Amino acid sequence: MDPVFDFYPGGELENDEIEVELGGNSNPLVSTNADVVDVQDDTVVEIEKNRLKRKLPPKVPKPKKERYRSPAWDHFNEIKEGGVTKWAECKYCKKQYAAKSKKHGVSNLKAHIPACPLYPNRDQHGQHNLSFKPADGGGVDVVTHVFSFDDCKRALAEMVIIDELPFRFVEGIGFRKFCKVMQPKFSPVPSRQTITREVCAIHNYERGKLKKLLKGRRICLTTDTWTSIQNLNYMCLTAHFIDDNWKLQKRILNFCQVVNHKGETIGKKIESLLLDWNVDGIFTLTVDNASSNDTAIRFLKRKTKDWKRTILDHEYLHVRCCAHLLNLIVVEGLKDRNESILRVRDVVRYVRSSPQRLESFKKCVEKEKIDSNQTVCLDVCTRWNSTYLMLEVAVKFEKAFQRMAEEDSGFKTFFGIKEGDDGELVSFEGGETIELVSESGQVRSHRVQRIPMKLDWKNCTMFTKFLKLFYDATKKLSASLFVTSNAFFEEMYNVEVKIEKLIANNDPLLSKMAFDMKKKFDTYWGTGDKFNFLLYVAVTLDPRFKLRWVKFCYIKTKGKEVAEGMEKRVKGVLDKLYDAYANEGEVRVQVPSATPSVVVDEDEDCDDRLSLANEFDTYLEQEYSSVCSSEVDKYLNDLCEHKDIPDFDILLWWKNNSNKYPILSQLARDVLAMPVSTVASESAFSTGGRVLDPFRSSLSPSMVETLVCTQNWLLSTVPISLRQAMDKVEDLERGLDTWERSCFLLTIFIVIW
Repeated sequence: MDPVFDFYPGGELENDEIEVELGGNSNPLVSTNADVVDVQDDTVVEIEKNRLKRKLPPKVPKPKKERYRSPAWDHFNEIKEGGVTKWAECKYCKKQYAAKSKKHGVSNLKAHIPACPLYPNRDQHGQHNLSFKPADGGGVDVVTHVFSFDDCKRALAEMVIIDELPFRFVEGIGFRKFCKVMQPKFSPVPSRQTITREVCAIHNYERGKLKKLLKGRRICLTTDTWTSIQNLNYMCLTAHFIDDNWKLQKRILNFCQVVNHKGETIGKKIESLLLDWNVDGIFTLTVDNASSNDTAIRFLKRKTKDWKRTILDHEYLHVRCCAHLLNLIVVEGLKDRNESILRVRDVVRYVRSSPQRLESFKKCVEKEKIDSNQTVCLDVCTRWNSTYLMLEVAVKFEKAFQRMAEEDSGFKTFFGIKEGDDGELVSFEGGETIELVSESGQVRSHRVQRIPMKLDWKNCTMFTKFLKLFYDATKKLSASLFVTSNAFFEEMYNVEVKIEKLIANNDPLLSKMAFDMKKKFDTYWGTGDKFNFLLYVAVTLDPRFKLRWVKFCYIKTKGKEVAEGMEKRVKGVLDKLYDAYANEGEVRVQVPSATPSVVVDEDEDCDDRLSLANEFDTYLEQEYSSVCSSEVDKYLNDLCEHKDIPDFDILLWWKNNSNKYPILSQLARDVLAMPVSTVASESAFSTGGRVLDPFRSSLSPSMVETLVCTQNWLLSTVPISLRQAMDKVEDLERGLDTWERSCFLLTIFIVIW
């Protein structure tokens, strides 16, 4: 419908004029024959005859003013009685306050929040400072932090533990001055008594975490004993296990005092400690060949018979320390044949006895133009591995020692050197020992120090080449940060083969030495049946070797009959273990067998080739399932991984194949955690020796245990790249002095450990 009125720019309208009221105000007159139109919502309301009024939109009611609620209630729960709030309960510490709105208010609630010991943002109310934080991809990020006195106190206590500092360190003038300059807010600096209490608190907290971590696990143990500078007997008990992320873990459970070194005493102590830790799953216990340890093992087998999560009735609980066995073999071979080594040690001791003699020796090295940055170092006569390191370097400087004997007057006087008939330098005394008579008439023998002859240097060169095999094997088997149980068989096999070759050597000295070693080797090794068969299972669980490697090595050394017998026995132990693990999980996991009927696609248009391929897959599954009735058979029948794969990680392999072998992977997790040496426990004695130095010998045994164990637990969370560390060792040791190298290796070992 067309409008009956027109608008003009000038605002004038034609036709009749009617007055319209809009909100009580007069509007300009409009002339129209129609009803008045509301220009806002096109709604008209009839008021009187010929008078209309515009309808206004409804007014929105003003919202009621909300009652103010204090932010303090964000941290409290209301406790109401009869619909009225009576109490306020802290959400964190559960402490209650009276909270009637008209009577009590919220001032007490506001005062509680910053003082609440469990408030997560308790330390975030101070002034924020900017600091730099290393970024994951390199560089640094700028972050904010708030000073916390409690965090600083805990960090100080951890520094005392990790860096093996005395408690009096925190009261030193220099340290307090450093704290005042570094962070003035860290005041007052805690006293030694406060730090001692903080150390004990950290120990209890870390112990609780470790207790939860060990709950429900089988663990492998190593133990050893030690006598401290206090003339007290200590025993170290170390747990080894593989966690859920397939990382090998090592934790010192206890470093405690024992009455004596008797086997029954050690066994009772281990039992009480494991009960205290609530550990009910022991897999193996690795000890050295001391007779007292055999007694302790027999005691534990009787006492832990009724424990939960035990397997095989502890038939394979005892594991001999392979590194200790190698040490016994070497000592047996060097016995009564070390006169050449003694002579070399004599000249090395002379050179290292004073700076002037060492400087004279270096001049002889320059004159002989020996290209080596190393220099000689004295060994520890009770440690054959340090003797090997001494001989390894000393034989390189044979000509330098000979020149020093010719030119250095002090050297000649000390050894009583004269020139023989053939021109060779010899000592005055003809015998190796002389008899000395004291004033009381007692006769005692005294060894005469003599310079090494050409034959002595030749013998030491042969000893060095031979000892290197044992040195490398011992170093590999003594590791504690990566799996060693799978490397045991290969190292022992190589030692046996090397000894057999030396027995057939034309040199009578080496041949006789190797023959004596062979007798000692067979005492502990035999035909292989004198070792714990779990060590063979560990080799079998290495996907690069499996059971075929054991059979292959025994065929070469002991014949096919012995090899087949050993293969059968190892397979029997593995099956027995697998059955125990499968029954423990109340399910026997088998390779699913296919149904006899052949599945055919009902679709008539299905491709014949696809149908044939499905039938072939079914046939293969039937064939394979008939042979592999368990995960063990399936694993052993699969092809071995390539042995020459660089950086092969056996734990990563089992982690990636845990879905394929669910039960066997659980077995592998326990077996591969088994250590083949007690070095992990022995290394704790180095820490104990530093903690109990002559200046801290008054520490109580309980505090020594707290410091040693807590240090191990705190350092276990420090990420260390073992491979990078060892690469640096190998690169640096080539150019280091041997004495410096030994110190450097010890430092690296301590840091990694």
